[in-house]
Amino acid sequence: MRREGWVWLAACALLACAGSASAAGCTLAKYGTLSVEMIGERPTTLVKVNGAVTRFAIDTGAWFNFMSRANAEALGLKPVPAPFGFRMGGIGGSASAEVATIKDLGFLDTDLHHVDFVVGASDAGEGSLGANLLDFADLEIDLAQGKVTLFKPDGCRKSALAYWVKGSGTYNVADLHPSIQLNDLRSFVDVTINGKTVRALLDSGAVATLLDRRAAEHVGIDLHGPRVKPGGRIRGIGAKTYASWIVPIDTFSVGTETIQHSEMLVMDGNFGDGSHDMILGVDFMLAHHMYIANSQRKLYFTYNGGRVFSLDTASIGAHESAAAAANNGEPKTASDYALRGRARLARGELANAHADLDAAIRLDPGNADDHLIRARILLAQKQPDAALDDLDKALSLDPKNLDALLLRARLRYGKKDEAGAVADLATAQKLAPAGSMQSRSIASLYVAVGEPANALPLLDTWIRAHEDDSTLGSALNERCWARALANQALDGALHDCREAIKRDGDRAAYLDSLGMAYLRMGNDAESIKAYRQALAQSPHTAWSHYGLGLAELQAGQIAAGKAELATAHSLDKAIDARAAKLGLVAPGASPGKEAPSAQPSR
Repeated sequence: MRREGWVWLAACALLACAGSASAAGCTLAKYGTLSVEMIGERPTTLVKVNGAVTRFAIDTGAWFNFMSRANAEALGLKPVPAPFGFRMGGIGGSASAEVATIKDLGFLDTDLHHVDFVVGASDAGEGSLGANLLDFADLEIDLAQGKVTLFKPDGCRKSALAYWVKGSGTYNVADLHPSIQLNDLRSFVDVTINGKTVRALLDSGAVATLLDRRAAEHVGIDLHGPRVKPGGRIRGIGAKTYASWIVPIDTFSVGTETIQHSEMLVMDGNFGDGSHDMILGVDFMLAHHMYIANSQRKLYFTYNGGRVFSLDTASIGAHESAAAAANNGEPKTASDYALRGRARLARGELANAHADLDAAIRLDPGNADDHLIRARILLAQKQPDAALDDLDKALSLDPKNLDALLLRARLRYGKKDEAGAVADLATAQKLAPAGSMQSRSIASLYVAVGEPANALPLLDTWIRAHEDDSTLGSALNERCWARALANQALDGALHDCREAIKRDGDRAAYLDSLGMAYLRMGNDAESIKAYRQALAQSPHTAWSHYGLGLAELQAGQIAAGKAELATAHSLDKAIDARAAKLGLVAPGASPGKEAPSAQPSR
């Protein structure tokens, strides 16, 4: 990687120290503090890219700054080929890479010049600030309060650096281990699971703590045991995704901290470079106040209370009163309340998060983002009408708030306000960068509200910009479905579905889209075959039964076709009207009235 050493050395030289903290006789001079906003389970911060304010994720698990090709294009950067043989690697395999250079990066109130970012791989929505920029100094991570601070210690080699612990308070400590890779500044610790040791990476870019299969077998976890449950698909940098399991963990220790009777994700794959066996994700970091003492090769941390791992859904809400009482002092500003509220939302502490956003809005009622975050909390609390009121307020304050527009469009669609949803999507489409994750969300919503033709150019652009993305298969399927619904480019639809299946396998949704493409093309035999395969996996999907019934009727299989249509009606009483809106009617049947509601989305 060209100039990889220069980036962090330049940061060391250019960042001026501002303020300090004391820790048992030593001085911790601050380079500065990043305000951290949790967007879902991703810690993010605002920096300036060539003068433009831009959101980046804080990713301690990334060895180097990186972004997707769509991010680079949106920022006006011009990537160049990476050095010969260089590829990005991580969960999901490796991916081709380019390099983009940001001329001026505004970071911690300082402009860093000519900062390189690796470009490529799967799109997480934002670019990421990696360990080469975050770990050149000591790093304090206090996600629960929305803060990440970089320190320059002086005279602290033998001091305990959990400086926030007062009097007789206790803290935990663990040794940091170096990477096996040259120029890798990431932080690794030993973790003991059920009495056996594995190596873990501190990874704020991972939404959940994760163990790979090889390590799980090493610590004696029976992946076929009676208490093991299936998890979701795991994706990362590469194109491949992995199945996962949720497994019980009897004891889990990091340094001097031990956690008993928890649950954890195990990935049906292994971390490729051999540097670690597991990752301690943002769920673990939200539960702890941490000081990564790179100057000492130590990790100091204290427990914040509440759940430690995101899979512990049973404890959501159970510790909110204790967590609120345990806080050392209340925030002083609207911004501080909002940052803490975002973190509490990410941890599932909905009542505490709501209280923080109420306080933030009382202090600063004109902040559109705070109304947006409270709307998300209200949705999690199953209060959609109140959430819609907050979104209306947010957009009255900031009519170009893209995230608020997208969320309101979803809510309006759910409330059968199709015209309102379409109006929000039209505005959002003008604001969303081409090929961005937001543009794909807009495409999905266009399909959902009954305008698949509007989704197609957005999907075309997204797919061109994401050739190596782990979700490319689902995007191809979505375009296949939209083309079939719109009755456009049917040969292209067929190709999309076949490519999606080639990448990800015979998923029920993909086979259902394939059945619709063949139905539109008049190939009843292949349509029947695809729908039957889809229903073998997902027998309660109304649209698969409906499409199969139409194909069988067109093929002259009258009794079988009528039976499938009857099954579809039993699953979805309104399916005839929605199908008629698409021009999908049984042979000889009346088209009926146009449906006011929308068709399904893939």
